[in-house]
Amino acid sequence: MPNTCFDPSDLIIPAFDANAKTVEIIVDIHPGQERLLDYVATCDWLPFRERDALVRWCICWGVYTLLGPLPSTFALIEAKLNVLQDERFEHQKDCLAESTEKYLATGNVDGARRLVTLSHEEYSRIPNEYWRRKWLSTLDGPIEMLKRRGINIKFQASEVPQTTSLR
Repeated sequence: MPNTCFDPSDLIIPAFDANAKTVEIIVDIHPGQERLLDYVATCDWLPFRERDALVRWCICWGVYTLLGPLPSTFALIEAKLNVLQDERFEHQKDCLAESTEKYLATGNVDGARRLVTLSHEEYSRIPNEYWRRKWLSTLDGPIEMLKRRGINIKFQASEVPQTTSLR
């Protein structure tokens, strides 16, 4: 009977063929794609330990997918949205700290606390672990600002439910 268990080593694609030949491809990618590659390449639940190995697997899987019937339009849009969401994050990652700073500058400590608390609640509901961790990390600065004002928030910005999937 065949073994149907997942073997992480099956995801590793060699960099050379049977004749020990290899090809170098240089390609420009979006900075968000690089951040996603680095995240997946360093996660504990997949066997990739370097970006090159992950890129080889992505090419293998992508070509396999393109040679068959394309996934639903929604799946294709979701894949592209990862890059757009990265752009949004990079553009907005400092907004919470700036808003907290403005509240505190006007003496509205309760407004700043409420903003940070509501942001934590909202960010904690993000289903994708990668994005949840990224957004929760933006709370570090505002939490520190509040601590300097004597306001201790009862949660930690790194307080994230553990999952084993990016989805």
